[in-house]
Amino acid sequence: MARLRDLGVDFEHWCFACGRLNDAGLHLDIEVSKDRAETRFVPDRRHEGYDGTVHGGIQSALLDETMGWAIFHQGIWGVTARMTVTFRNPVVVGEELRIVGEVVRRRSRAIETHGAISRASDNEVLAEADGTFLVMSDERRRELERRYSATDEAFARVRAAVEREHAEKDGEHLRT
Repeated sequence: MARLRDLGVDFEHWCFACGRLNDAGLHLDIEVSKDRAETRFVPDRRHEGYDGTVHGGIQSALLDETMGWAIFHQGIWGVTARMTVTFRNPVVVGEELRIVGEVVRRRSRAIETHGAISRASDNEVLAEADGTFLVMSDERRRELERRYSATDEAFARVRAAVEREHAEKDGEHLRT
């Protein structure tokens, strides 16, 4: 997995989920690999709905953000068009969560994704989502890449790291 921050992606912005400037935000640290993104998060009382449990809107934001980053390693930027969340079990404040987003299918202008929130201690699935992301235009993608690159070619570095990891895994499968 490639940690976006280590490869020069700039998180000094106001995004509720991943931005560092938003005091009320989640400050997620995202890692990506081929068709996949992952993060960990420990919700606190600010994220509470009913006493002791995490609000469904916070859970939805975690899933939306992670599924969105799952499409991006290929140089694709998208916006959420649709997302359906299934809440399976209560998400308890203070427990470490593992959130995974994966690309399920790519069509010409839309990418279908799946995400899951699990309790880190035992991997029990607590919530799942299916989403559809619409692909942004090349012009908008280039604009966003310039805005969110802390270093020149940060997103090219991310794509290269993911391709390297994928090639290494392919090589391991050929040897076994």
